[in-house]
Amino acid sequence: MRILFVTPAFPPFTGGGERYAGSLARELVKMGHEVTAVSSSARAEIDLWMGTAVQKIVREEIDGIQVVRCPIRPFPGGRNGLLAWRKLMAVVALSGRGTAVLLKMARLIPPISNLEETLDGLGPFDLVHGFNISWEQALIAGWRYARNQNIPLVVTPFAHFGGGRRDRVAVNSTMPHQRRLMSDAAAVLVLTSVEAANLRRYGVAPRRFDVIGGGLDALPDPLNPGDIAAQYGLSAPFAIFIGRANRDKGAIDAAKAILQLRRQGERATLALIGQTAPDFDRFYAGLSAEEKAGIRPLGILTDAEKHALLKAAALFVMPSHSDSFGIVFLEAWAHGKPVIGADAGGIPGVIDDGANGILVPYGDVSAIAQAIRRLLTDPALNRKMGENGRKKVTEQYNWSSVAERVLANYASVKRET
Repeated sequence: MRILFVTPAFPPFTGGGERYAGSLARELVKMGHEVTAVSSSARAEIDLWMGTAVQKIVREEIDGIQVVRCPIRPFPGGRNGLLAWRKLMAVVALSGRGTAVLLKMARLIPPISNLEETLDGLGPFDLVHGFNISWEQALIAGWRYARNQNIPLVVTPFAHFGGGRRDRVAVNSTMPHQRRLMSDAAAVLVLTSVEAANLRRYGVAPRRFDVIGGGLDALPDPLNPGDIAAQYGLSAPFAIFIGRANRDKGAIDAAKAILQLRRQGERATLALIGQTAPDFDRFYAGLSAEEKAGIRPLGILTDAEKHALLKAAALFVMPSHSDSFGIVFLEAWAHGKPVIGADAGGIPGVIDDGANGILVPYGDVSAIAQAIRRLLTDPALNRKMGENGRKKVTEQYNWSSVAERVLANYASVKRET
């Protein structure tokens, strides 16, 4: 098959959704299919509002995938301007003014240049697979291209639902134009049954719904965990967080939980891998020197370093309400580590509470602290949950199985066209 991926960013961009699209594309190519991925030139999240240095279209081949990258224009007012624009979109959605206005406004989320014109110059394709309902300009362009070419549109939305319908994160994924895009699709392929149930609750009704899940990439060549932990000044026991360190991802709550435990006499440290956001930077700047000793933001590390620290860690914690899946949980399980996540978004569809990890209410610092203490003070429980997680990864989360499920849906929508 000749498949067109349209996504707001693509590896080496390090986000979970981007990694998902890249891994799926590689697996489809390995199976003998042709994949063209049209995306932006963003290499880091800041590029989505500050624009990209390269302001021309770049074409390259990565692992057999034909990748076309379009530049991003700076958003007026930078990150604050983009957040204000998104809030205005939510106001428009609540006012009932309709889908057309929102579709126009969403063409700046993010402001990718020449995207539709680039798509028009490509093809032919058998179908379009669009990703990411929260940065939806790329998905809108793919939707229009599919309509113009009279070919099926398949959507993987990575929809986030937070803690319920009134959650800001849920509003950001379920505005009328977003529901229209998904309902117009030949198929919506979600990562968990929780995501499917929430979309149905919001009235999303494509021709097909299927739960596809996610996969775990091959682990990098091993580094000595003790050496890497020592390099970053980490001593056992420490918990690890991976992702953008901000409030929505639960980084601040995890840090507060560790500080609570340290005040109660527990020997615990939190290592954070990934870019920090302004809200986390403000929180961290307000800590004392003693408190900072227990909260260790390490920045962006190599995959090999990340996996070495996962192997050395006592547990993984990411009590987020803005994740539809969380591939980082799979990475922790691959090393036999128990995980702590929030009972929000798609995470309850990934973590089996009490079996391979612990679910806590989003934003409940005391509950996070209690979960961390359980896993630090009960080695048998820690090992059991970690091994259960390792088994789940081995049995359920591999890219060949994910790709086979995706291809089955592709074949079905092609027959129905």
